[in-house]
Amino acid sequence: MRNECNIIRDLLPLYAENMVSPDTAEFIEEHLKDCESCQKEFQHMKEPHPRQEITDAAPLLKLSRKMKVKRIQTIALTAIFVITLFISAFAVLDAPIYFPYSEGLITLEQHGDRGMLITFDEEVTDFDYTVYDDPDGGDFYYCDIQAWTSLWDQWFSKGKEKLSATVTTGLTKPIIVVYVPNDGSENVCIAKYDPDAENCIEKDVNYESTIVLPRLSLGYYLILAIAVLVILVIVWFLTRKKAEVRVWIERIGLYPISYIFSLCIVSGFSTESYSLQRDFFLAIFISLLLYSGLLLAHSILRLKKEIKKINK
Repeated sequence: MRNECNIIRDLLPLYAENMVSPDTAEFIEEHLKDCESCQKEFQHMKEPHPRQEITDAAPLLKLSRKMKVKRIQTIALTAIFVITLFISAFAVLDAPIYFPYSEGLITLEQHGDRGMLITFDEEVTDFDYTVYDDPDGGDFYYCDIQAWTSLWDQWFSKGKEKLSATVTTGLTKPIIVVYVPNDGSENVCIAKYDPDAENCIEKDVNYESTIVLPRLSLGYYLILAIAVLVILVIVWFLTRKKAEVRVWIERIGLYPISYIFSLCIVSGFSTESYSLQRDFFLAIFISLLLYSGLLLAHSILRLKKEIKKINK
């Protein structure tokens, strides 16, 4: 009888759901007529049972918050890298392409009574000039001129008028106009402008030729970034048992990595620069964007690990 009760109780869940054959159902019903304990078991089984309430919802709430943060960080990460991509592309396309000196690249004319008009060839899309006293104490000024274009200007700025500039310094002294090619070759003396002379623009001028060398500061910053990164890697390996310290080392170490990548974007694999200020600030700006993106990526990876732990 006990064995039969055990069999019936095993079958009762199926019987309650009408999932047994007619013969088995008849066998169970015959047994229930004579077995009071099995009847009670069956009646208890048919009674509605309230759903078990979740007494501790904290893990689920924590999981929900972390997944929401992860989604927001993923969207922010995508936006940062898209912005970085556009700025990096512009940095490459806007990089100066300096012109070597040639006849017709620069034209000098008198402008008014005591001014000099500099006009550039139509291929020139940007220029710069600096007027300063002769460093050797000579009774004249120097006017250093640079002219360049860029891929961006060649593609999107064609068809514009020739660029020009008027140079006036009070003109108490003559001006020796020098073109700086920024390609490792010698500077070229174009002319001497003296408004008090009968021929105010003189082209045959005694000039001791000089060369403007590229700035090397970007290379020093690159070496510094690599040195900091190496030190952080060594410290990271020495702190294997300190998880929190490792996390902070990883976060700090992402910046020198960002700077190295940004420098490669701005100046390629060269650390020489004839436009140091532009290249340096662009590298810093892009590195900050990259750093923000890498910090978000680092945070997202950590969140993924935490979510996996909560789901286990």
